[in-house]
Amino acid sequence: MAKFTMEIRELVSTFGEEEVKSWFSQYELSDFLTPEEIQVIEDKGVWSKEQLNKRIIDHFYTREIGSDAIGQWMLFVKDKMNEIMETYAPIIYSASIKYDPLVNVNYSESYSGTNASQSNSNSTSKGSGLTVNSDTPQGKITKSAILQGDYASSTGANDSENNIADNSNSQGQEDYVKTIKGNSGVSATSQAMIKQYRDVIRAINTEIVYELEPLFMGLY
Repeated sequence: MAKFTMEIRELVSTFGEEEVKSWFSQYELSDFLTPEEIQVIEDKGVWSKEQLNKRIIDHFYTREIGSDAIGQWMLFVKDKMNEIMETYAPIIYSASIKYDPLVNVNYSESYSGTNASQSNSNSTSKGSGLTVNSDTPQGKITKSAILQGDYASSTGANDSENNIADNSNSQGQEDYVKTIKGNSGVSATSQAMIKQYRDVIRAINTEIVYELEPLFMGLY
């Protein structure tokens, strides 16, 4: 039974639980965090105003409020919650960031390139042959005359010319992604790193509840 002021359970009975919870929700995370930071908290899904409010009501359910004027006490609650969340909203955000306590290096390097080569070659070759059998060697015999069949019993001749052109092209595509992930530059063992991680874990909602103690009567 209340001795000096109303207990939270009496306020819940009079105004309804949702109404009393709403008194502890009169702050906006956007006053303390960026939209991107708020999205990180929502994506993590382990903290919300509703969860905090339930924790507050459950903890102080049989406690008397610190003022006999309910309207005045509601103003105290609003001011105190904004004061608290200015400090704790960034902590809630940092606790919502996903990371692996065993990994301090995690990056990827990508490469994309094209290799091309070209070669050209040209060559020309000429050849000729001449065979002459003559029973009439009188006079000078020229190659053109022989090719026409003059001054010889039998002849054989050939002329040849070859042109060779060679062109070649080659092209290749090279792509790769290199990922480096793990522990670099830290001499601690995995067990020690996990212990360090556990040491910094904070019961944020419980800390906020303790911050609200001045709003309630110290005798109970």
